[in-house]
Amino acid sequence: MAELHPGSNMPPSHEGDPNDGVGQYTGYKYLMFDPEHEDYPKEAFAEEGRSGQLRLWWELEVAPGKRKQSFGAEQKLAAWMAFNLDIGDRFNIRMLREALGSEVVPNEQERLNRRFRELRKDDWEVPSNKDDRTLPSATYRLDAKGWHPALGARPPRNVVSERTRRQVLDRDGWRCVVCGIGGNEPYPDGFGTAYLTAGHIRPRAAQGDSSDLNNLRAECKRCNEPVRNEMRVPETVAEILPSVRNLNKPELQRLSDWLDLGHRTRDRLDDLYDRARMMGFDDREDLKARVRRLLGR
Repeated sequence: MAELHPGSNMPPSHEGDPNDGVGQYTGYKYLMFDPEHEDYPKEAFAEEGRSGQLRLWWELEVAPGKRKQSFGAEQKLAAWMAFNLDIGDRFNIRMLREALGSEVVPNEQERLNRRFRELRKDDWEVPSNKDDRTLPSATYRLDAKGWHPALGARPPRNVVSERTRRQVLDRDGWRCVVCGIGGNEPYPDGFGTAYLTAGHIRPRAAQGDSSDLNNLRAECKRCNEPVRNEMRVPETVAEILPSVRNLNKPELQRLSDWLDLGHRTRDRLDDLYDRARMMGFDDREDLKARVRRLLGR
């Protein structure tokens, strides 16, 4: 790294136009990029404290522009993922520890899960095997990138609290109101299981309130923010119409209602099943046996 001469705003190894693209002019001093990391874009670098040295965001020890304030592990993790992973990439703890070190990436998977839960508040989507059973154990997948320090100041977090989330899911029967799938149920196409969240009816970008229960509804992760690398290619009308024509009239009416509403409606059988699947294991097995007896089996 090039260092600044005392009393100078230009590093000793570079003289010339501050706009020539070799370094970065901050308005009060000129900073050089490390040639060892030339494969990274300029946005991947920041000043180490007030040292005049540019380092990769995830290698910083002192926050940019500060004298002593340490640079947070969560921000380092977000920065590394933003510049080193593509959507759909899979990774594990070992990979992160090799890249970032033990101070940023804890050895215990539960501690790392907590870090990822914090990232989700900044719109990162990083499912694990608990969210998607198609993933190997201890493996994560990057589904969506959220805020990271190279984007500037962190926007205010308008986050649904865990208490509010549970109130919404309890109210909506722990089922996605858009597609009807229940929490932890497998998707019909076989790609993963459903993870439920409290989605905004009026988006956060449109100042939707995260504390107003009337602005929240239960949504699975696909309906909340579609994961394109998991989803099938959308069908055309010509492809789906033959199946529609095979429906009987009551089924057509039900489909028409769903299309008009933009989500599935539920009947008493849906409600009974949801009540049953939330029971304890022993009670659920007892109920299964009683239903079989009612059927004469």
